Amino acid sequence: MMHRPSVPELLKPGQSYYSLVVAVAKRAREIAESADKSGEILIEKPVKMAVDDFAKGKYKLVESDDIGVIHDREILSTDSADLDDIA
Repeated sequence: MMHRPSVPELLKPGQSYYSLVVAVAKRAREIAESADKSGEILIEKPVKMAVDDFAKGKYKLVESDDIGVIHDREILSTDSADLDDIA
């Protein structure tokens, strides 16, 4: 049985779990699309293959410096009477 890497083994300190999930999903889609185009039948699931790629260092998680920073956003308010017009 092959070792299944845990999240702490895949993430460096300070890296986001969410970013890892998104990166693995993106890689899994690439694997599935490539197999589909070539007509290849996959024995393993694309997500498992993607996790293995990250665990083996074939792919790296690269995050922007402002990950997790909440940027100022304009909040728009509306009068509840305006919502009645929509319904």
